[in-house]
Amino acid sequence: MNKWMAYAAALCLSAAMLLSGCGSRPSVHVMKAQQSREPFTLETKAAPEALHTAPVIPQVSGNLIFTPPDVGTVVNAGDELFKIDSSQYESQAAALRSQIAAASQAAAPSYSYSAPAVDDSLEASLLKQGIITRAEYERIKGRKGGNLQQAPAAAPAQAPAQLVASLQTLEKTIANCTVRAPISGVISQVYIGDTHLAMAGKPALVIRQDSPVTASVQIPAKLDNVMEKAKDDKTLTVTMSDGSEIWYGELKKQPNEDGDKFTTYKVQVDNTDDEITIGNEYSIRIESGQNVSCFMIPKSAVIGDSTVAVVNDDNLVDMKSVSIASDTGGYVLIMDGLAEGDRVITDPPKSLDMGMQVDVK
Repeated sequence: MNKWMAYAAALCLSAAMLLSGCGSRPSVHVMKAQQSREPFTLETKAAPEALHTAPVIPQVSGNLIFTPPDVGTVVNAGDELFKIDSSQYESQAAALRSQIAAASQAAAPSYSYSAPAVDDSLEASLLKQGIITRAEYERIKGRKGGNLQQAPAAAPAQAPAQLVASLQTLEKTIANCTVRAPISGVISQVYIGDTHLAMAGKPALVIRQDSPVTASVQIPAKLDNVMEKAKDDKTLTVTMSDGSEIWYGELKKQPNEDGDKFTTYKVQVDNTDDEITIGNEYSIRIESGQNVSCFMIPKSAVIGDSTVAVVNDDNLVDMKSVSIASDTGGYVLIMDGLAEGDRVITDPPKSLDMGMQVDVK
């Protein structure tokens, strides 16, 4: 009986040890996070986009007469991209021109000529006798030769000005049926290739210019002054690279709302030789040449892309999301997410999890 009781007690002890994690506590190395002054460098990846794009938006709806250009077609400003069937507008314009011609003819004044009557007035007698001159005679009579009498004009059924305005509107619509490129560039999107139907007010094509290109990066808002000083001191260097080629560019701050943790900047690079491909991912490097307060920890301490494990006073694991600016010589520059004195696990095992108890070496 005592043997069975001893066996049961041993089983209970083993179960308790298993549940408490006794004997499975991992050992980790830690380092205390300490702020230092380091030159701020940002390294990230981004896919550049065209700085200038222009949607082609027709002002007239209708069927296309011919197929628009395909994606990748190079066009110049003013090139004809496609044409919308304008036959119905042409017919209406022809009818209006006929109405205008008829209305103008009806509104034109007509004139009749009446021969002068025999003048037996005193003035005529004086003229015949040579007592007054012809000029004096005409001044007295107030006329010369025959009389021109204007006949009343017939009123048109519709004022010509209204017809002309309607014709001008139609002619503008006909002109808008021919859609031309607003800028030089390459066709990057086609929305009406299959339907062959243009809709007024809706984009039909998109034209982009492959130079310059631009890529967005996020920099902690607290470093805005640092970036401005780097520009003023001319210590700022901005590059885009595919691993073999390097292109130099400029950094442009974008409007930001108050209270944002990060500020968006645009890296702008000339691409006159079309060496940079829109949409491909490139490495972006921003060197400020300005020292900033940051934390430097081993790269091996980073879990995934931006997580660091720390150990609290009870030797329990906590996970922190950090903002990594760059890495140099096996160390990463942390701009945000750590606090002075945090015990950072430098060699986190794969089995490490939040809340786990560890032994600190």
